[in-house]
Amino acid sequence: MKNFKYILFIGILMTLQSCIESGEIQIQNNISQVKILDVKWGDHLLSSELLPGETSEQLTIKNSVEKLPSSQKVSFKMTANNKTIYLETQGTYLLDEDDDLLIILTDQTIVQNPN
Repeated sequence: MKNFKYILFIGILMTLQSCIESGEIQIQNNISQVKILDVKWGDHLLSSELLPGETSEQLTIKNSVEKLPSSQKVSFKMTANNKTIYLETQGTYLLDEDDDLLIILTDQTIVQNPN
């Protein structure tokens, strides 16, 4: 009987865990000849550093942490020629439940310095 309760408890936990929806997000730096640092989607750190052509690891955003769907700007520090500037995208990027979002930053990505 004790084993049955234990198995039932584990089954309930697994069922509840599977009900939590999530989305996957990655970012790729395709900006020519610049390194980007502290890359965030909203408050979520995607990468501490990306060289040109590099892609971050996938980050799972759970619906319990961030209400999905959610649309956020990407912010980062861009460094080139020993100079660093903080930038954020003008547009936002939408992550929905069960999404697999790849954000590609290029030379044509519209960014601004909010300061």
